[in-house]
Amino acid sequence: MKDYKVIIWDFNGTLIDDVNAALESVNDMLTRRNLPLINMEQYASYVDTPIIKFYEHIFDDIYSMDFGEIAVEFNEGYENHLPERPIMADAEEVLEYFNSKGKLQTVISATHIDKVNNRLTEFGLNGYFDKILAHNNLIAEDKTHLAVKYFAEKGIKPHEAVVIGDCVADWQMAQTLGCDCILTTQGHQSRKEFAKTTATVIDSLSELKSLIN
Repeated sequence: MKDYKVIIWDFNGTLIDDVNAALESVNDMLTRRNLPLINMEQYASYVDTPIIKFYEHIFDDIYSMDFGEIAVEFNEGYENHLPERPIMADAEEVLEYFNSKGKLQTVISATHIDKVNNRLTEFGLNGYFDKILAHNNLIAEDKTHLAVKYFAEKGIKPHEAVVIGDCVADWQMAQTLGCDCILTTQGHQSRKEFAKTTATVIDSLSELKSLIN
């Protein structure tokens, strides 16, 4: 077990169980264009940052398309497919556990900050976090610079923190920060993708209580 002072949480696919909503929205987009649908394995292998790299796999002409419109279309479909209360299994229990131990917990997301704030408030989770780090647009940009700025502002040393996420991009962010990373297979990517990382891999957020003191 390691005694981290700071827990950096990814949002989508880590705290929020939304991978099916994302896949269904993507397949809605493909259906409208009479293009082949993708399955979960393909989806997981295509996930990338910035998100336009994902669309390179499914749209041959993505760079001639209006990406702003694509982002809006995806988000509308995502909202339609998202369950009423899509909190990841064991998320509330683990957040409360770390809160009881005095950990500084922060959410970082490529999602629009208003959406993240609204969801956390709606689900009653906002009280667990020191800060919400996110963008003010829908195009799912890289979020690493937000974390770098936060570490500098708080004076956080790399060995004091751990990033918990569900994508290779979360591990890449942790590498830039110089801190450890734990990836869950419950989200947008799988063990297959994580094989290229040095992250600790878990299948349930409940496992975190045996990894972090």
